[in-house]
Parts: sequence; structure tokens; C-alpha cells
Amino acid sequence: MSQRIRNGFLGDNYPRNMWWVAAKADEITTTPLARWILELPVVLYRTENGDPVALDDRCPHRWAPLSEGRVDGEQIVCPYHGMRFGADGGCQLVPTQTNIPAGSDIASYPLRESGAFVWIWMGDPAEIDNHEPPVDMGYTADPDWSVVSGYYDVACNWVLIRENVLDLTHLPFLHATTFKQNDWDSIPKSTIDGDVITYRQSFDPAPLSPLFCHAMGFSETKPVARTQVGTMPSLAVSFSDWHVTDPEPAPGARDEFLMRGCHIVTPGLRGRTHYYWAAAFDIPEVDEHAIELSRRNVIEAFDEDKHLLERLQSQVELDPRGDETAEIGLAADGAGLRVRQVLQRRLEAEGRGFES
Repeated sequence: MSQRIRNGFLGDNYPRNMWWVAAKADEITTTPLARWILELPVVLYRTENGDPVALDDRCPHRWAPLSEGRVDGEQIVCPYHGMRFGADGGCQLVPTQTNIPAGSDIASYPLRESGAFVWIWMGDPAEIDNHEPPVDMGYTADPDWSVVSGYYDVACNWVLIRENVLDLTHLPFLHATTFKQNDWDSIPKSTIDGDVITYRQSFDPAPLSPLFCHAMGFSETKPVARTQVGTMPSLAVSFSDWHVTDPEPAPGARDEFLMRGCHIVTPGLRGRTHYYWAAAFDIPEVDEHAIELSRRNVIEAFDEDKHLLERLQSQVELDPRGDETAEIGLAADGAGLRVRQVLQRRLEAEGRGFES
């Protein structure tokens, strides 16, 4: 195949006019939380009423980080000279004078909660209604589902993670001893509808990965059939649905299960990504021992991804050729290529291109 569309992963390659995940909902409390998002410092907190707030984490007076301050009711108080800011970013008080200087207001960013996550809009506020809303994540807080989740601060560009989780043909190689799902030796069919990317692959009965089998009540040797459907409804999130069927269930036992993998990426500092993952089983109250087995096994496997992608990013950053060297493509790159097509369209719609 010819060289693929560049993803610009050494530079600023993220759209502004879209919703990104700012944090898990339980991370945002009345204690200010500092987070770099889209290469900008943001402070996240909840008011005493429980409403989440996102502001520029930089006082306009002497640039102190507001995340080092405290929340008082609906306001956040700067730790340096006590200036107060409301949830809309407006300066409410300067303790040493009665007038508030011009230019004292700071940026406020719209937030939306969905399930276990809080989404942030850092683009043009006038464009919010012209773009898709945050992805519905309600199932992550649904008691009918049992959810294992985690977070990584990964020293690589977000697109590398997005492409990685949409191409599972790396499982038999990078994850041969962790996922142990080594039948990914053929290419799944991938399609695109607007900006939504989908792949689908069905497999003959085989033992299910130890990452997921215990939560479904299977041993690591029991053969089960499965169909895997991956969907990217947004550049910020993709799902990996494992539809599992037990061909020989015990009498009266359930024979169909779903595990929904969730991969959320948010650009942080340049070359770093906030990566939230979740494995959700459509089974209420899965045994805690089985949940912990899944958690431990998922982390062991995802540590392998993190290590390789960070080495890849570092290698290319240090290489004087950067990402300008031609990159070959493989037949299995269909979903990844479509990610780059969506990204290119979104950046062009904002009047931008890939930067090196």
C-alpha cells in the first residue's frame, strides 16, 4: 500500500471543536483538581451544589495556579492574593480593593456528565450546537453492569492509542501471553459512516481471554464463540464489544454475554495522553474476586501497550527524520486509516492542518 495519511503525532493534531473527556466524575470534588487538557492548564472542581466547573488554571494577577486554592460555595479562591472567581470565570472579588480591574475574568469551559465521565468543550462555544454531543456513557454507572476501569498517563500522542485499540491484529504478538486471544490472524471488515468507524469479526469457538472469561463464569480453557464489534463514535472514544456465546451451557444457565471495552483518549501536554479504559460486563454484581482477576489481567496487558507506544513516540521524537519518513501500510490498517481520514476532515473544518 502507499504511504498512509500522516497523523501528525509529533505536533498539535487534535480538533478543538469537539467534546473530550476531562475526568472521571468521581475525580471532581470540592477539592480543586489540576489537569492539562489540549495543552492548556485547567482546574476542575464541584461547587457546594455538586455542579462540576472547569476554568483556566491561571490567575490573571500573578498567574498562580487556582488549583492550589480552595472552593468556597460557588467560587474558587486564588491561593496567592485571595481573588475569587465564579463558575463562569468572572472575577467576583479582589480583597484589597473595591473595583475589579478590566481583564480579570478567566476562561470557563462547558462540561457535561455522562455515566462515570465528565466531558469538556474547549473549542469555539458558538460551535457546540453544530457538533455531536458527548458520547452516551450511561452504562458505566448502570447497576445492571459490572465495570472495571482504570487510567493511564501515557507519554505518547493520543492518535497512537486510538489506532492501537482499533487494530486488534497486534494481539497475537504484543499480547501473546496476556490476552491469549491468538486467533486474530485475519483482517476484520471495517466501514465508515460519516465520522463513525466500525469493524466486525467473528471467531470459531476457542478459549476466551483471561482478561474477561472469569467475570462471565468461564474457565480459561472452555471454548466459546464470539463476535467482536469495534465502534468509534468520536475521535475521543471507541468501544470494543465482545459478544460471547457458550455453545454448551449448563442446563438453565445463561449462554450469551457482552463485554464492552471502552477506550477514551484526551490530549494532555504535547506528547502525552490521558487514557481512560473500562471493561463492562452486562452482568450485575459480578463476584469481586472475578472482577479483581479481570482488573489485574487488563492492567498487565495494557502495560504492554503503554510501554511500546511510549517507546515508539520517544524513538521518533529523537530520530532526526521525525515522522517525515514514508510509512508503509498493511491490509489490516483499514480502521486506522479511517481514523486519519476523520481527523484530517475535522482539522480542515477548523482551518488547520497537521503540524510537525
